[in-house]
Amino acid sequence: MKPHNKNLQWHTNVHIYGLSLAIGDAHFLIDKIKAGDAYTEYFYNIDGEREGEPEGFVNEVDNIIGKTVSCFTLNNGGLGWYPVFDSYAKGKEYLEIDGYYIDHGGATTTPYFQRPKCFFEKEHIAIINSLIEKSLEKKPLFTLSFPSKKILFMETKDKVQFYSEKEVEVDYSKPTSKVYDQLHKIYEDETIGFINAAHPTTEYCYDFHLDQLSSDKFEVYKVESLVKDVDWYAAYYAKYHTDSKDIYKRKKTSEEQRKWMEEWRSRQPLAKEMKEILELSNYDPDAPEIESFKMNVDQYGFLHGYYLKAV
Repeated sequence: MKPHNKNLQWHTNVHIYGLSLAIGDAHFLIDKIKAGDAYTEYFYNIDGEREGEPEGFVNEVDNIIGKTVSCFTLNNGGLGWYPVFDSYAKGKEYLEIDGYYIDHGGATTTPYFQRPKCFFEKEHIAIINSLIEKSLEKKPLFTLSFPSKKILFMETKDKVQFYSEKEVEVDYSKPTSKVYDQLHKIYEDETIGFINAAHPTTEYCYDFHLDQLSSDKFEVYKVESLVKDVDWYAAYYAKYHTDSKDIYKRKKTSEEQRKWMEEWRSRQPLAKEMKEILELSNYDPDAPEIESFKMNVDQYGFLHGYYLKAV
């Protein structure tokens, strides 16, 4: 197998407010939006109303193993920031992407934008490349088809979600390619005054992401811990994402922090259910951080993310 492009760089953290993150062919997703009611008619199969399709979000990873699809969705049960790394095709630098690493663990362990300095450094990129190399020893989970050779990351809503100080609207009645051009122009416009959740920047939008690809087909690989051990997993995310210094020491949660956590949970789509689960599990806000990493492993295994490799 041809080795992957190791010239990875962090590009963005894509934000979702509480639904799922959809990643797929930009024109395909725009067509679903243009058809109307994209959330209920395509992205989410409510109570199995669409016969023959799994209940829940469309094309979740476990439901598309071995298939070729035009998009897939990632769900972390609430709001999240998905770190996205990419690489440019040789000779097409800053023009066409030939690889993406999407850090799912980064979204589930670290529900905020900020990352420590070491997250962006060469040492971290080297570890990510090692994770990817190991994942490539196995078969791809599924294949993504990109007839338009354009990719779009968006929350699973009726339209591409973003907020701005200037009043900006996308005209979805236009032809699909023109809608993409509108979105691209908006994404590149640093004067709009983007309003990003819990992040002060106004020059860049983190609620969606799009780009040009080097191929119309990408294989998707599951990326897991180099060592399938809770301590290794926790040490990695503690250092490169949460910037935690002593994950085995009990914390001292202030009253202000407790109130913030309660307010944050109350804003989530499944706030009531989350509260009930925490009560049943005897949730302890002062528990050492290693416990939260253990919970993450219990729910997702040693999953780090997904690597999209141009074919």
